[in-house]
Amino acid sequence: MKTKKDKQKTIQDLVDRFNQAKGYLIINLLNLNSQSQVRLREALKANNSLFQVVKKTLVYKANPNFPFKDEELKTPFALVWNFDPNFQFIATLKKLKEEGLQVEILKGYLWNKILSQKEIEEILNLPSKDELISMLISHFKRELFHFNFVLSYPLRKLIFILSEIKNKN
Repeated sequence: MKTKKDKQKTIQDLVDRFNQAKGYLIINLLNLNSQSQVRLREALKANNSLFQVVKKTLVYKANPNFPFKDEELKTPFALVWNFDPNFQFIATLKKLKEEGLQVEILKGYLWNKILSQKEIEEILNLPSKDELISMLISHFKRELFHFNFVLSYPLRKLIFILSEIKNKN
C-alpha cells in the first residue's frame, strides 16, 4: 500500500504529465494481461509515449479539470500519454491492433478535444501515410493512362478511317 508521500509524488508526476503531454488515451485494463501490457509499454516507449496505470482518485486530484467524469470511467483503466507532436503513438496502437493485441480504448483527449471511443476507432482505421501515398500514385497513374488514351484516340481514329478508305480502293 502506498504511503501519503508516495501518493503525493504520484500526483505531482501526473500534474507534470498533464502539462507536458500532447494528448492521452484511456484504455480498459480488463482485457489486457501482463504480457500484453509489457508489449504495449515497450512499443509506446519507442515512440515517445508512456503507458501508466493509475487510480481515478489520483487523476482527479492531479487534474481537477479532468474532462471525464467518474460515471464514464467505471472500469479499471490506464492512461497512454503522448509526448510526441506528430502523434506517432496512434500508428503504434494501429500496428499493435493489426498484430492481434486487443486494446479497448475508452476515451481520448487529443488536439485539445475530447474524443469518444467511436472517433478514436475512426482515427485508428485511417490509412497510414504509406498507404495514402500508394493510393495517390495509383490515382495519378490511372489518370495519366486515361490522358494518354484521350490524346491518342483522334490519331487512332484517323488511321482507322484511312485504312478503311485504302481497303475500299
